[in-house]
Amino acid sequence: MDVDEAAARLYALLPEQFVAERTALAAAAKAEGDAAAAAEIRRLTKPSQPAWAVNLLVREHPGTVDELAAVAAALRSAAEG
Repeated sequence: MDVDEAAARLYALLPEQFVAERTALAAAAKAEGDAAAAAEIRRLTKPSQPAWAVNLLVREHPGTVDELAAVAAALRSAAEG
């Protein structure tokens, strides 16, 4: 099992689905004989709600991230000035 694919799959889920799916993917990797991948998958951490929201935004609207970063920079600059 490819760990990057497993991670992409996990981080696309709702946070409440993360742990069960991570457990299933790690078990599948172990059953395939890939103990190293299973261990890496088990180490993937469940995202916080804000991190999950950002992941979703990046996945669904990649161009928006640049706009959001620009707005954050402008707000930071305004707060400092």
